[in-house]
Amino acid sequence: ENSISGRSYNVSVTPKQGNATQTDVSGRIYNFSVTQKQGNVTRTDVVVGADCLKARNDTVPASLFEKLPIPYINLGFPKMGTSSIWHYFNCGGMKSFHYYYDQGGRGKKRVRCDTCIQQSHKLGLPPLSKCEKADMYAQIDNGIHFPQIEFLEEIIDAYPNGTFFLTFRNMEKWYHSISHWPPKQNPKLNERWSRLRITGSPKNGNNPEDFNYWYCNHVRRVRELISRNPSQTLVEVDIEDPGLAYRMNEIFGIREGCWGTRNVNAIIHPDSDE
Repeated sequence: ENSISGRSYNVSVTPKQGNATQTDVSGRIYNFSVTQKQGNVTRTDVVVGADCLKARNDTVPASLFEKLPIPYINLGFPKMGTSSIWHYFNCGGMKSFHYYYDQGGRGKKRVRCDTCIQQSHKLGLPPLSKCEKADMYAQIDNGIHFPQIEFLEEIIDAYPNGTFFLTFRNMEKWYHSISHWPPKQNPKLNERWSRLRITGSPKNGNNPEDFNYWYCNHVRRVRELISRNPSQTLVEVDIEDPGLAYRMNEIFGIREGCWGTRNVNAIIHPDSDE
């Protein structure tokens, strides 16, 4: 048992499993977890660099390159490259939705993806049944209701041969992003999510560790559910990986130039071209 910043912790170190990258002085590779005591409640804090916060690059076998079945459904969180994913597939000539779509064509009725998913759920239908068909659903939540959390099992079960996405980025940068979005409006996402009844969401919007823990649990849940069905594929994307454009081209056959960062907050990233 150790004390870190005055708080009581139990520290456990386990040998490497999967793609862990933490290393001790002897050169051996470990996973790290830190258990924080809070009264009678014990919870595990996720150390930045844990497996659950890193994209795996070996989840798509070469035999499936340019053959993955549609629709593609992103199960990641907002401000983790959803706009970039949406733009990438649009650029590649595929029908891609992000947050909403224009029913009946551009300028027609605007429908949020989470709304049509909730309608499908209420009717006892597969989650995307009442949504317009697309090749890629890049963001299915509206920042308030998260179908990728609340209806995760239903979404995965509805597509036994499905292709699903998880996006990743540096977690400190992600927290910085959500704590400054939307620009010029309050509350910011970190504060908003802590006030809403989203399964697993942090109760303290000002603690980045709680957001790491939340996303880690989501990643583990997605991975575990999809691992049950060998006919399903999970594409894990680190949006900050400098080799991502090349890798996406290999998997989807879309030119590298289609990949780029989108929907950047110009207030906190004034040098960005976006």
